[in-house]
Amino acid sequence: MLLSQLPLTVALLLVTAILAVVSPHILGTTSFRSALFLALAILALCAFLPWNLLPPGSFVVVPLLDFVVVALAREVAADSVTSLGLLLVFPVIWLAAALGRNGVLLSAVGAVMVVAVPLLVGVSATPADVVRPFLLPAIMTVIALAVHILVSSIASQEARLKAKDAELRRSYEVSLERQRLLDTMLETVGVGVHAVDAAGRDILMNEQHRRNRSLAAPTGEPETAEPDLNILANDGITPVPAEYRPVARATLGQSFSDYLIRVGAPPNQRVLSSTARAMKDRDGNFAGSVLAFGDVTDLVNALALKDDFVANISHEFRTPLMSILGYLDLVLDGEEETAGQHELFLGMAQNNAEKLLNLVSGLLTVSSDSMGVHPQRMDLGDLVRKCVVSAKPRADGRWVTIVNEVSRAFWITADPERLAQVLDNLLTNAIKYSQPGDVVTVRAWETNDQACFSVTDTGMGISEQDLPHIFTRYYRSSRVRESAMPGVGLGLGIVKRIVENHGGSATVTSKPDLGSTFTVSLPRARQDQDPQQCPAEGPANVDTERAH
Repeated sequence: MLLSQLPLTVALLLVTAILAVVSPHILGTTSFRSALFLALAILALCAFLPWNLLPPGSFVVVPLLDFVVVALAREVAADSVTSLGLLLVFPVIWLAAALGRNGVLLSAVGAVMVVAVPLLVGVSATPADVVRPFLLPAIMTVIALAVHILVSSIASQEARLKAKDAELRRSYEVSLERQRLLDTMLETVGVGVHAVDAAGRDILMNEQHRRNRSLAAPTGEPETAEPDLNILANDGITPVPAEYRPVARATLGQSFSDYLIRVGAPPNQRVLSSTARAMKDRDGNFAGSVLAFGDVTDLVNALALKDDFVANISHEFRTPLMSILGYLDLVLDGEEETAGQHELFLGMAQNNAEKLLNLVSGLLTVSSDSMGVHPQRMDLGDLVRKCVVSAKPRADGRWVTIVNEVSRAFWITADPERLAQVLDNLLTNAIKYSQPGDVVTVRAWETNDQACFSVTDTGMGISEQDLPHIFTRYYRSSRVRESAMPGVGLGLGIVKRIVENHGGSATVTSKPDLGSTFTVSLPRARQDQDPQQCPAEGPANVDTERAH
């Protein structure tokens, strides 16, 4: 309100200053003094009156009073300042802009009233003098119409802009929602996603792929440039040339699937299957590529494990089968010099057939998970002694000493047949992976409600990378595979399942070339008790008994 009224007040003060020079006597007239006083009073009202608390439209009284101000000033000063009527432009513009068509009408009426004041107060005038002043209301009416049209146009444009702004805001919210959905999807899938433009610059990369790049980056930073990443071929040794790397191939517009690479260094090295698809712009030109990197490390390891298992099982079957066929051929030949040995040959064939049967039984047991237990009260110490005696011939054959440090009874509730299977497997492994002169030690001890026993050897040991997988079915450590030792990786898987079915736990500690200790902890009384972890090695019992 103050800013709207200020232009007229300032203009009137300028007129006052001009009149003070040109016609000082006008300043002393009652009419001009009233105009000046009313203008200043209206300015004060605009400044101090709480217009926001008044009814809407109350402001109209101000421009209407301005018409009175101009009329009073023009009555006495029109002859000295001929353009004084132009002060009407200020209230005219205000009304036309604020009230539209109604403002134009009020402006026309107000302008007419201003020029009609001299006639209303009885000033004598000729017909020409009466008609001539009405040119000013006509001009003010045209100005009001022009302002109305201009304001209406601006308001229409503003409405359109607001509508477009609202539409843009809705579109922006939709795009944000889609962006959030896309980000959530990219972070949810367990696949690394990487988008590049036609020049190979990064557009988008999800968190999974940042982790992939961290493995491949020498500094561990995912922002490392593509050529500096440690990307290896599927053999895990040969670096992939820069031009054959997935992003480089995708930047050339190539589309491919299941391109295997390896990132990182052992033991954290991962195998990634990369897939790329080219993007096109609206003109069909190459605009970039989207790459997906799936972690297939477990699948590749499983396939390698399968191949190793097939090779091992084939070897395990082939050896006893060849032996059986060889002895049977000797029997069937019926030569005189071997006639007295037929019974021995058949016995050897039977032994190898039993080996095959045991191997097949183990495979069937593991594959069907049929390792149920039938607990009964039993003496763990007596079972250990029997298993050590049973393993003695195998130990003698490899010049390995078995030391039994269990000298007293340990009464527990367990399945003696299944527990014997556990001990036999642990002793067999300990003997197999020991060298002549090594020692295998069996211990047993009690801890709270647990009965524990361990089998310790001084053999080849297990690497840190292989320890987490040692109880996995069909798993064989890399060192064992390289040594060409027979076996299919069944024994420790069977041990773990039997022990867990008893409510116990099986653990291992080992160091390469220093040996291994396998520890089994079992509940002494109830099978449903939570197993407590036994120490890796308990206190040895006195009265050591040596089996060799």
